[in-house]
Amino acid sequence: MGAIDVARGVRQKTLRAVDYLRVSTEQQKQGYGISYSAKKTAKYIAGKGWAHVDTFKDEGVSGSLPWQERDDLPRLMKLARQEPRPFDVVVVSETRAIGRRDRVFWRWVWELQDLGVFVAVVDKNIDNTTEDGEASMREEANYAFKEYTRIRVRTQNGIQEKAEEGGHPGGTAPYGWRIENRGVRGESTLVLDVCPADEHCTAVHETDALERAWHLIVIESKNCRQAAMSMNAEGCRTRSGKPWTAGNLRRRLQSMAIQEARMVYRNPETAGWKGGTKLGVDGLPANGQTVVIDLPRLWPEDKVERLNRALARNARARQESGSVHPLTRRVFGACGRHYTGLDRGDRPGRMYRCTGKMEAFPGAEVCTCSQVDADALEAKVWGEVCTLLQDPDRLTTMAADWLDMATGQQTNHAERVAELDKKIANQDQAIANMMILAAKSTSPEAVAKATKALEDERAELVKLRDEAVAWQKEGDLAQQRAHDLQALAEVARTRMRDMTPEEKAEVCDLLDLKVTLNGPIPKKVRADDTLTAWFRDRGRGVPVLTDSAWERIRPVFKAAEKRQRKDRLPHRQVLEAVLLKARTGCTWKELPEEYGKTTGLTTRYQRWLGSGLFEQAMDLLAECESTPLLDPYPLPPLLVEGKIDPRLLIRVPAAPEGTVPRARAKSQGNS
Repeated sequence: MGAIDVARGVRQKTLRAVDYLRVSTEQQKQGYGISYSAKKTAKYIAGKGWAHVDTFKDEGVSGSLPWQERDDLPRLMKLARQEPRPFDVVVVSETRAIGRRDRVFWRWVWELQDLGVFVAVVDKNIDNTTEDGEASMREEANYAFKEYTRIRVRTQNGIQEKAEEGGHPGGTAPYGWRIENRGVRGESTLVLDVCPADEHCTAVHETDALERAWHLIVIESKNCRQAAMSMNAEGCRTRSGKPWTAGNLRRRLQSMAIQEARMVYRNPETAGWKGGTKLGVDGLPANGQTVVIDLPRLWPEDKVERLNRALARNARARQESGSVHPLTRRVFGACGRHYTGLDRGDRPGRMYRCTGKMEAFPGAEVCTCSQVDADALEAKVWGEVCTLLQDPDRLTTMAADWLDMATGQQTNHAERVAELDKKIANQDQAIANMMILAAKSTSPEAVAKATKALEDERAELVKLRDEAVAWQKEGDLAQQRAHDLQALAEVARTRMRDMTPEEKAEVCDLLDLKVTLNGPIPKKVRADDTLTAWFRDRGRGVPVLTDSAWERIRPVFKAAEKRQRKDRLPHRQVLEAVLLKARTGCTWKELPEEYGKTTGLTTRYQRWLGSGLFEQAMDLLAECESTPLLDPYPLPPLLVEGKIDPRLLIRVPAAPEGTVPRARAKSQGNS
């Protein structure tokens, strides 16, 4: 029996408490781990006489993340929604354990309040079980938020100033350069990573690796893959110690640092990359201006130009294709890597190829995943998508799961807004009374100080009210958009199967589709194109040559060939061989020996096909028993998953009579 279950047996007069412990990566570096916070919360809970029933931990998690994006906090919230509730209060060591931004902080605290769960902060000995306690918590949280903002602004301004002066603003140095005076405040700069001139050095520096690459590509006319193989064989490695790859080497040689002898700090073009520049709502860097920093030049311009000519000459030509592969990066094979679209270079058609086939470095092992025919895979997956989108009840359930309606969320923002309005009105009355007192007072300074405190408190209440109103609007809009799933389902019924590849790719993105290949990819059927195509083009199955079926077509063969050599196979036996090949997809040579030599079979079949006899016989058998053709590109079992996120549904405008409105959705739930 778990701690939560045990807590249900505790007498009701004893509050049941859980503690939530969060430390950021920076706090961990400073030695403040989970155990440090746990001791504080355990002592606090014991001092209050509460029953400690469980602990929730998030290590190395930023306080700027909402609770939904943390690791263990969603588990706490799921338990808080259970009936009966397994705990009454959540204890944290300090306010920043909840969040470093007011939006993150209050949304979590309010949601717990609506569920009947309170929050207590150890270091200030405050909780929100009373109005005074809630006011104290609000004051402490606001102080923490302001201090966090001041620290960020001061830090970013210092980094900005250092970058503008040409110093190293932080982060890793471009390949070929190193940070000189690292750790010396205000003096760290970027210099070329070369051997010191005044002492003997046997180490291989990054500039040595770049010079070797230049020689291999420019002088020895190697391409990037060949150059990487040579450098790896010579023991030259990347900065991280890994072998060179063609792509890694090319990116280093074509970097802005080598090509233009400069780097861009807070580059807007890196927005969206891991660790890239964060942009504001105006599309500009959020934490300061973009700065171009000049670097010591590695090579003169003519040497760089020779390198670029060699890279262009040795680059492998890539086939230009306008094909669309809507499942690129959405299909995952047995090796766990994703598939990307690929156009056949030697013949028409499209495929999907596993990225595990790409070498981590020249000569490295690759996966054994087979290619998948694009048309067959897309047809199968799109059928699953249409089935999903044609079920409005299933869509609504998935949307409800995302909205947390299925878990019984009880947030009531209208009541909170009304409560805050009442508090603001009371604050206005207090300010008015203070103004009347000021007119009669002999100490205007004291009255002004008191009035300012009331006005500051009112401003904080207004700020909280605006936040509650914004959250209320988001919830209302999300629920309204959930109803628009019906429009999406209507689209699925009418035109989903006729969408263009571009439209299908958009739907796959909106559904955040994921396709898992559960098993090895079956071997492609080896079938004669002319024989298989004959049945496929006519939409026919392969007839089963029973005795009654043969009696129906025997006069055709008897009339066509009145004389037959005694040593030749009977017409029925040859026809059985032809139909067996069409049915199984085997080659002529793979047919059983009882059907005779391959040459005799193919000659007889070609003569029948050319004279029209074969088509005449098949027409007579069109109504007889038949078997379907095998799929030339068989697929393994597939798991198709998607998500529905009603926030991303586009509102469906009023459509003209006789037309169907279009809606889009990005999903949040498995299909």
